[in-house]
Amino acid sequence: MKKILLCILGFFIIILQNSIINYLSVFGMTINIVLIYLVIISLYLDELESGIIGAVLGIILDSSVGGLFGSNGLIFFGLAYMVSYIKDKVYKESPIMIFTIILGATFIYCGLSFLLSKTIYNVCQLTSIIKIVIVPIINSLIGILVYKIFKKPILSLEEE
Repeated sequence: MKKILLCILGFFIIILQNSIINYLSVFGMTINIVLIYLVIISLYLDELESGIIGAVLGIILDSSVGGLFGSNGLIFFGLAYMVSYIKDKVYKESPIMIFTIILGATFIYCGLSFLLSKTIYNVCQLTSIIKIVIVPIINSLIGILVYKIFKKPILSLEEE
C-alpha cells in the first residue's frame, strides 16, 4: 500500500512539475522536483521498490511531456536503484549528505539527458552544457529545503 501511495504522490508531483514549476524557469533552467522526490524516497526504500517507483514515475513523466519515450523511465529506475543501494552506507539525516546525493543524481540525470539529446536529436547548445553544472546545484539546494520541511513524514517511511 505504501508503494502505491508513493506512486500517487509522485503522480501529483509530476502534475505540479508540468503545470507550475516548468514555467518558473531562469535562463531556461528549471528545477526537477520529481527527481528530488525520487532521490529522497529512495533513501528509505528497498532497491527494487524504489527502482520500480522510479520507472513508473519516469514513464508517466515521459508520456506527459513527450520526447524520447522511456528515457526518463530508464534513468529514474537506475538512479533510484543506485540511491537505494547506497542508503545503508551513508548518514541519511545529514543535510550535507542529502545535498551531495541529490547533486550527484541530478548531475547524472542532466548528463544522460544531454547525451541522449545529442545522440538522437543532434542538439548541442552551450546552454545545455551550462545546465549540467547549474541545475544540479539548484536542485540540491531545493532538495535540502524540501527535506527539512517534510523531514517527519520522510522519516516515517523508514519506520513502516
